[in-house]
Amino acid sequence: MKMFNPAYADLLDNPERRRVLPIKEILRYLISLKMDRKVAVDVGAGTGYLTIPLSWVFRRVYAVEANPKMAGFLRENLMRRGITNVKIILSEKPPELPERPNLVAFSLSLHEIRNWRDYLRWALKADYVLIIEWCPGSKRGPPKEEKIPREEFLHMEGVELVLSRVRFPYYLLILRGER
Repeated sequence: MKMFNPAYADLLDNPERRRVLPIKEILRYLISLKMDRKVAVDVGAGTGYLTIPLSWVFRRVYAVEANPKMAGFLRENLMRRGITNVKIILSEKPPELPERPNLVAFSLSLHEIRNWRDYLRWALKADYVLIIEWCPGSKRGPPKEEKIPREEFLHMEGVELVLSRVRFPYYLLILRGER
């Protein structure tokens, strides 16, 4: 996993991102799914943009973060809000969890994982996988060669597409492994 530069942490939670990627809408999508809301995993949790809202609707959230400084920012955000149902896991690899997740989320983090296909296959053991990524045509975000086209997921073998939305400069997908 490439390390996100903590100097840009303020970009992870700002008014523009909240406007284009509204948390309430994402939570509505997740709540509408027929799944238990016991365990969620947020891979590349950063400062908690998605982790914190997931903690409102899931009994337990594992926040996976590769960067120790970003994990520190997240820990501070959780403590400031009094959130106690989130466990931070410092790791570049898929974590060993004591329980099967109902949801694994990648919010603008999958493109930073070297072997993202392997990580995604690990994630598909969950009931659902949420992917939010940069549209390749967007001038914002990482360089174009690092962006993952939405079509990469639409044609994956053994994967069912549950929801697909584009809110430029991002796209959102909810997938599940074929059962």
